[in-house]
Amino acid sequence: MRSDLRIVFVEDSPWDAELEERELRKGGLQFDSMRVWTREDCVRALKEFKPDLIISDYSLPQMDGLAVLKMAGEICPNVPFIFVSGTIGEERALESLKRGATNYVAKDQLKGLTTKVRRALKEAEEREEKRCLEEQLREAQKMESIGKLAGGIAHEFNNLLTPIIGYSELVLNEIRNDDPLRQHIEEIKKAGERAASLTRQLLAYSRKQVLQPRVLDLNAVIAELDKMLRRLIGADIELVTRLAPELGRVKIDPSQIGQIVINLAVNSRDAMPQGGKLTIETTNAQLDEAYARKNVAVTPGQYVLLSVSDTGCGMDAQTQSRVFEPFFTTKEIGKGTGLELSMVYGIVKQSGGDIWVYSEIGRGTVFKIYLPRAEGVLSR
Repeated sequence: MRSDLRIVFVEDSPWDAELEERELRKGGLQFDSMRVWTREDCVRALKEFKPDLIISDYSLPQMDGLAVLKMAGEICPNVPFIFVSGTIGEERALESLKRGATNYVAKDQLKGLTTKVRRALKEAEEREEKRCLEEQLREAQKMESIGKLAGGIAHEFNNLLTPIIGYSELVLNEIRNDDPLRQHIEEIKKAGERAASLTRQLLAYSRKQVLQPRVLDLNAVIAELDKMLRRLIGADIELVTRLAPELGRVKIDPSQIGQIVINLAVNSRDAMPQGGKLTIETTNAQLDEAYARKNVAVTPGQYVLLSVSDTGCGMDAQTQSRVFEPFFTTKEIGKGTGLELSMVYGIVKQSGGDIWVYSEIGRGTVFKIYLPRAEGVLSR
């Protein structure tokens, strides 16, 4: 049971509210509480205090319990609601349950309150866990569908680009250096090569690129990238690396793990136009069964965690939900393809790992990448 519970008591009698609180604490519950009894204070508490549980009397000076129940259903519909009343009666209690109340307790039978509260909180937690898993499953299915579409488009597009680039090279081999058409043909070839680069990124996202995985020391890879990263991010951004000693090994394509770090660093740089701090960390991590139950794409086991965080502008929830989609970008036209993070997503998934992002507007962003720990001799 959580130790940071928040309970709103809708009760005009401070003595009754105190008795209810005392009974819950005696039953081992720890919580913060707020007592309200007017309509205005009740609305404010539900919106601002954000309770995990509502305990309400049925008879109040300004409204009855069903009005409170309706208000709670509109403001915080998934929060358990328990009536504690001496006047509710069996008929009203049944009506309240039909309208969405979780349970009810008579004021002269408070000894049953803790048990019903614990049950209500556990059921609410299970419902929320189920909702999160269903949302993750929908998201995974959406990304899988987009990946299949992107992979198919990339494959067909690549078939078209091969003759464009090939015939451009043939013509350039035959044409004189001073021919006025040479520059135009060179531009055609360059455009074809840029397009081919985009198809490779799409293939990376769709997890259809050919990888050459090797057993690596992730700390060594990041150390080798240090100078390049400092040049990429510029002098006004502080680069901090915290590399855990005794770090487990990973099995991944060396060029691809480098691409992951570079893409995330560039993304962080663009989020800090006025400067800031970029932090790259590594550590060993164990994802257990409990974590896997809450994260549909994760297999329990030993992992190496790569964390890349910044102090940039951050993202809102809607942007976070789409951040790995190909061609989705919040940057100005010409500032990026929208494939950088989708490429990271594809490489991580194709390597058997998982990626997680958290961000707050004005406070920055953190990407966490979990790669399975690998056994074997380090590749040279």
